[in-house]
Amino acid sequence: MKKLTLLATSAAMLFATCGPVVAAQAADGQAAAPRATRAAADGRLHAWADPYQRGAHCSWSGNKRDWDYGDDGVTGNCRPMRNLASSLENRGFAGGYDDVDLYYNQDQSGVYACLGRGDAWQDLSHGDYIFNFGLWWWAGKNESVNDNISSHSWTDSC
Repeated sequence: MKKLTLLATSAAMLFATCGPVVAAQAADGQAAAPRATRAAADGRLHAWADPYQRGAHCSWSGNKRDWDYGDDGVTGNCRPMRNLASSLENRGFAGGYDDVDLYYNQDQSGVYACLGRGDAWQDLSHGDYIFNFGLWWWAGKNESVNDNISSHSWTDSC
């Protein structure tokens, strides 16, 4: 009887120790949230209204002073994107001015966040990405990037 009790206790301890580890590993595999495969560079900043590159889609090859006016007609699915983007991808070409500053205000002003070349922020809705560059008293400082981008400009470094 002692052997059976000892065996049951050992099995319970093993399960308690290993159970959560197995579950955490599964969350990183195929069952995890969808991730887009990296797209080829096309020299454009891409923004989607919904997480994981879903919903209305805009893209820009140059600077944009006001996201209220959509993109340059390339995507065909663009609507005014100011304060609506929940997924971003920088598909800029390697070289100078291949990173993108994303601004809280129109006219590329105020606080900003920087999206490096080749980076994709798939789901902004959790508040993990913030406007962290700029003076502490400026409007938008440390606010979530989600649904808060008004303009952008290409830059040579993040």
